[in-house]
Amino acid sequence: MPLGTDRTDHHDRDDRGDRADRADRTKKKRTELAHFLRSRRAALSPGDVGLATAARRARVGLRREEVAVLAGVSASWYAWLEQGRPIKVSDGILDAISRALRFSESERVHLYRLADANPPLPLSAPDLPDSGLFQRLVDTQLSGPACVIDRYWEVLAVNEPAAEVLRLGRDGNDNFLTSLFTGSHGERYLNRPQLARRMTARFRLQSSYGADDPRYEEIADELAERDSRFAELWERHEVEEFAPTTVEVDRPGEGRVPFVLFTMDLDEAARTRLLVYLPPGAAGPVSAWS
Repeated sequence: MPLGTDRTDHHDRDDRGDRADRADRTKKKRTELAHFLRSRRAALSPGDVGLATAARRARVGLRREEVAVLAGVSASWYAWLEQGRPIKVSDGILDAISRALRFSESERVHLYRLADANPPLPLSAPDLPDSGLFQRLVDTQLSGPACVIDRYWEVLAVNEPAAEVLRLGRDGNDNFLTSLFTGSHGERYLNRPQLARRMTARFRLQSSYGADDPRYEEIADELAERDSRFAELWERHEVEEFAPTTVEVDRPGEGRVPFVLFTMDLDEAARTRLLVYLPPGAAGPVSAWS
């Protein structure tokens, strides 16, 4: 037997196993998609969608043919979709089906995910909680610096330590990313180059989730024009998930103080995020989060 045969066979089995796992996940998603569409169709009546019906129906809910007409697709194609067949669906068709079945924004996003499509941008501006709620959160629950940012990293609320130590919300530091590069906020970090690189990679990844939203590109273009360091980092096209990060802050009267920066989504769509700077000791050994 040639050398390496056992190893090759092992890798082949692993590859087959991975393909089988992906196939199982895809099949499960198609099954869930079919069930979701059928359940939403059954929950609507012709009157709910502006259709007239002349006779009493044997079953409640819309017929497949009616949904197909409302969505502008063929009845056979829509039937295949509800049967969980492996067919490709464009974003435009998903939106048409969402409108036909009167989906809420959450249902629309769920449909996209089940169809293995990138979650869409909201059709309307999201309703955010009263900003006073964010302010009370950072003021009363957190002893270290803390702030709340929106999806474009605009600062919505800061507590006193964040304002005093990091200058967030002051001196024009109203956007976490831009002020990291061009404001007095960024000057507070002793490891600013490392933090800037990581935050740029995180903003790049977040922008990919809103690929149809021009605001991300506008923020990046404007900042690249103002700061060559950001332009260079943005050009690298690095991406990074949000994860606990060690930062070193020049704290007035104390000098170098390490914190662990944690990020937590405040809603399922990551429209708002809480950034918390845990003081030394509260997050365990700083080296664990480097």
